[in-house]
Amino acid sequence: MSASTEFSPLPLLFGKTRRALGWQGFSTEIPENWNPGKFSGTRARGDLRVDDENGVRLELRWENSKKTPDVEKSVANFLQTLEKQAKKRGEAFAIVEDAKVVSRGKKRKDQVTSFGWTGAPGAPTSCGFGAAWFCPTCDRVTFAHVVGHQKDKAAKIERLAGEILGPLECHGEGGWDSWSFYDIQIEIPAEFELARAQMLLNKIEVEWIRPRPVGLYGWGRRPERLKLSRFPVANVLLTDSSLEEWADWNVRDKQKLLRFGDAAPTSVNGHEAVLYRGGPKDPRSIASVWLFDKILRRRTPPGELRVWNCQASNRLWAFENEVAPINLHVASDVLDSLDCH
Repeated sequence: MSASTEFSPLPLLFGKTRRALGWQGFSTEIPENWNPGKFSGTRARGDLRVDDENGVRLELRWENSKKTPDVEKSVANFLQTLEKQAKKRGEAFAIVEDAKVVSRGKKRKDQVTSFGWTGAPGAPTSCGFGAAWFCPTCDRVTFAHVVGHQKDKAAKIERLAGEILGPLECHGEGGWDSWSFYDIQIEIPAEFELARAQMLLNKIEVEWIRPRPVGLYGWGRRPERLKLSRFPVANVLLTDSSLEEWADWNVRDKQKLLRFGDAAPTSVNGHEAVLYRGGPKDPRSIASVWLFDKILRRRTPPGELRVWNCQASNRLWAFENEVAPINLHVASDVLDSLDCH
C-alpha cells in the first residue's frame, strides 16, 4: 500500500453529490436530492422540513430562549411523545441510549445532546437520529432530527445524521445569512426577515423585508425589500419575445407595490440584463415619501428591478430591491453572492 493511499481520508458514508442548505441563519450540506418541503415561523421561532422523493428526511426546529433552557429535558420529552404515538399505533419503539451524533467538544455549543430511536423495521420511518443544543450567540435552542426510511439501517442513519448535523451552523457571520435551497445560493443581510417564499415548478420566489426604522428616521419610509425570482426553461419562455418584452409583460407589469418605468440595458454577473426603476403605486405612499424627504432633506432612492437570462442554466432571473440611501450597496453585494448557474 502506498503512503498516499494509506494516509488519504476515507469517503463520507453517502458519497453522493451534496448541496448547501441555508435557512433562517442555519447552514449545512445535504444530499443533492433533498429539498425544503415545508417551512413556517420566523428567525425567532420556526421549523423547516426537508424531503426527498420518499418523504421526510430532516426536521429542523428552533426557538429563541430568554433564559437558559434545559435541552436534555426537552429531548427526553420529545422521545416520550414519539414513544406514546408509536404505542397508540401498535408499533415497536426503542430509545437509543448511547447515540453519538454530534461531538460536544467539536460543536462548541451549550448543552449539546445527541439522541436516537428505532422503530419497526418495515415502518415508513424506521429510525431517527438527531441533536439539540443552545447557542448563546444567537440565543436559540436548535433541535435537528434526521429520519430513516423503511429500508434504512439505523447505523447508517446515525452516521448520516452526524455528517449533516456536525457541521450545522445556527447563525451567519458578519451580519449576513446564507440562504440556500434547491440549487440557489444567496447571501442576505441578517436584519432582513423572510416575508414570503413560494416554491413551484414554474417559479421560485422569495422575499425578505427589513422593517422601517423606529423614530424620526423612519418617518415616511417604506420597509426595505429584497426579492429574488427564478423561472425555468428560458429558451421556451423567450421563443416569441425578447428578454425586455418578456420582462415587461411577466415581471414589471405584475408588480403590486411599485410602478416601474421603461427598461434600460445593464448586466448582472456577466449576463445581459434589463433594469427598471420606479416608485410606489399608492398615492398616499408617494405623498408621504415626498413630504418627509422635503422635511428631513433626504432623498429616497427609487426601487430597482433587474431581469436577466442565464443561458448556462437556461433560467430567467429577476431581482427587486427597495433600500434606504445608506444601504445602496446592498443590492450589488447580494447579486455578487448569487451564482445563477
